[in-house]
Amino acid sequence: MTLLLPRSRPDRPAHHSALDLPLDPRAADLLAARKRPADLLAGLLAVVLDRYGSAWTILGHEQGRAVRYEARPAALDGTFAEVPLRPAPAGGAATDGDRPCAAVLPPGTRGLPAALHAVVWAVTPHDGSLTVHYDDTILGAPTARRMAEHLRLLLDTAAAEPTARTAAFPLLLPDERRQLAEWNPQPAPRPTDTLHALFRAQAARTPEHPALVMGARTLTYRQLDEASDHLARRLRPAVAEPGDLMVVSGERSTELFTAVLAVLKAGAGYVHLDPALPTARAEAMLRLTRPAATLRTTTGHPLTDHADALRVEEALSESDGTPQPPDPLTEIAHDGSTAYVIFTSGSTGEPKAVLRPHRMHTARIHLEQRLYGMGADDRHLLKSAISFREFLWPLASGGTAVIAEPGRDRDDRYLAELIDRERLTTVSFVPSMLRLLLAQPAFRRAAALRHVFVGGEPLGTDLEERVRALGRELHNTYTLSEADYVCHRQGPRGARPEHGDAATVIGRPLDMHVYLCDRHGHPVPPGAVGEILTGGPGLADGYLGRPELTAERFVANTLDPQGPARLFRTGDLARHRADGQLEYLGRADAQVKVRGQRVEPAEVELVLRTHPEVADAAVAGVADADQGALLAAYVVPGAAEPSVGALRTFVADRLPDFMVPSYFAVVPALPLLDSGKVDRARLQVPSRARPPLDVPCARPSTPGQRTAARLFAQVLGLDEAGLDDDFFQLGGDSLRLMLLRSAVEADTGTEIDLADLLRAATPRALAALVRDRSEPAAGTETQHAPADTRRLRAARLRQQAARTRHRAVPGTPGAQEESR
Repeated sequence: MTLLLPRSRPDRPAHHSALDLPLDPRAADLLAARKRPADLLAGLLAVVLDRYGSAWTILGHEQGRAVRYEARPAALDGTFAEVPLRPAPAGGAATDGDRPCAAVLPPGTRGLPAALHAVVWAVTPHDGSLTVHYDDTILGAPTARRMAEHLRLLLDTAAAEPTARTAAFPLLLPDERRQLAEWNPQPAPRPTDTLHALFRAQAARTPEHPALVMGARTLTYRQLDEASDHLARRLRPAVAEPGDLMVVSGERSTELFTAVLAVLKAGAGYVHLDPALPTARAEAMLRLTRPAATLRTTTGHPLTDHADALRVEEALSESDGTPQPPDPLTEIAHDGSTAYVIFTSGSTGEPKAVLRPHRMHTARIHLEQRLYGMGADDRHLLKSAISFREFLWPLASGGTAVIAEPGRDRDDRYLAELIDRERLTTVSFVPSMLRLLLAQPAFRRAAALRHVFVGGEPLGTDLEERVRALGRELHNTYTLSEADYVCHRQGPRGARPEHGDAATVIGRPLDMHVYLCDRHGHPVPPGAVGEILTGGPGLADGYLGRPELTAERFVANTLDPQGPARLFRTGDLARHRADGQLEYLGRADAQVKVRGQRVEPAEVELVLRTHPEVADAAVAGVADADQGALLAAYVVPGAAEPSVGALRTFVADRLPDFMVPSYFAVVPALPLLDSGKVDRARLQVPSRARPPLDVPCARPSTPGQRTAARLFAQVLGLDEAGLDDDFFQLGGDSLRLMLLRSAVEADTGTEIDLADLLRAATPRALAALVRDRSEPAAGTETQHAPADTRRLRAARLRQQAARTRHRAVPGTPGAQEESR
């Protein structure tokens, strides 16, 4: 490092120059937002040294002079305390030259310590001492002492290696390196089973125990084993190599999960094609996976309705009464072959296909069995078609998986009643859904419920306390598509973090290793912010057909020779608390988590830019009290200005429902940085004003209509809602639909079925529905049909789009009636 003395300025005395260095903007933002340092001093100094290290050092620190420090917290201006770092005395008494002459301050500040600065460093030219001033209402003495130790390490390194790159300077003290190693789990032996081998072993132990239950239908372990064997024999000829992919499409049913198990037994990997997916998205998935075979139930996606597809119900009916071959199917899969592929949002406009091998899930099953010891008395809620944890954990441990009806995994009342009626013991939800369930009496009285797993969103402290007050065990898990069960927090909530919110504490690793690193890949000290890198048995193999992206995100472990060979760079930021638990602090990029699903805004932006009336677009996450985050789209129009309804339908026809923005704003231009990139910090906060729709804002005229319009606006966070405004065109989604039902029932005292509410998705229709429910015709009985909110929402958006196009043609019959 080259020595740089502070320059004198005409407006300052020669002995009182100041050196002001801008720090990392992200750190400054976090400091301002959280009223505390985002990084400890080592982290902040690392940014300064990395950016300015070739031309800066602490004045007076000479090569070969050892620096020792002493921590002496003392009042300074009534607000600050100080930790002096002084070199070995050179002899002589202190003089007026001991007064500080240079300081490193937060961006845009001048002068010496003031109450607005959390940390200030000041240098004294007489003896080269450096004083760290800190706000003792923000930092405790142990933290300040640790800051001083980090600074001494960096300065000693700079003095000993003056020509070294500052990016290579160590940040960890020896005791911190040992502490971080202790916080990672010790390697544990694990079986090398496949998922279906775990099921086979359990089926041999308890053949007549219920394995799958859905309504009145029950499959025992023996029945499920025999049925899946029959399908697997049909599929085996199509498998050229273990882990070849097969598509299975259909809504949740016993037949669907029989087909999934058959694919695994055949030695292949499973890809679920959700029947509710837009055609464009399904086509992209099929192009990428190039399946060796296709299986569909009667409710499969239309793209799977072709002559080559194996129709599951027909194939199973053929096996009824047919003797099974005496010899089991030869095993070709192994713990490293692909068990299934899960799709996540991709920034290139195409979804990313994550290859998940058997070992990811068998390792988790063995871990959870060690932790919880599930058995034959446990009954698990199965509400997903792609969650091996909900499906195969109970089947590997002798329990029963109870399948939720198709389309009703987003109906809080139905789920609560199912959990109570079926005496379920284990459930998994995102926190936003769990909050709704806690309002349901059936969920609160579910006596058998013991384990509640949550993840995907921040877990509010109040939510945690309410679950524990019911006597349930709450397990907060940090899990990614590319890395399973990274961290886990269980048991009674402990003390609040020294600096942070208990809602962001994601626990500690159990089977996976976790490292927090700076942008150069160097580990950061406890308390400093770094990107989470993780590896271990729960790591995915990479991205299908994307070798460059796989190499970028799945990297060799150069941090720990005793750790796993490969690590996944998550892009998530966190810090270690003093007790070893991780505190989640957000993203290092623009990625957004919506209803537990990760969304790359760039993918949504690319779709919007293909709209013929859109010149440019930006998408960002906005905070939401109910769901943590929602998407907002900012659109620059082309020659003509598109309507909000047309934009929403356009995106819904191409992307899954959780990727459809809740808010749309048409803007004249996007704010840009000097680099030409969108300045997301300057994107406007979504307005509470009613968005411009294709229908006029009709005013309600009756008390019932006024109530319905008020509740629409209240739930959607708008100033008003028109009488004929569609709930989904206003930005509604499945969770807000449940919130609307709760609000309507609380306000009117009338019980509403979610399917009926979905079909009455305007204030006018809702008012009529409440009136009809309050005054049923004599001798009639209301029948309720299950509501698949994803399909019906997409259908309503397409209907609205059709009406828009219909009205656009003057003189079209019926156009005047549609606009009323």
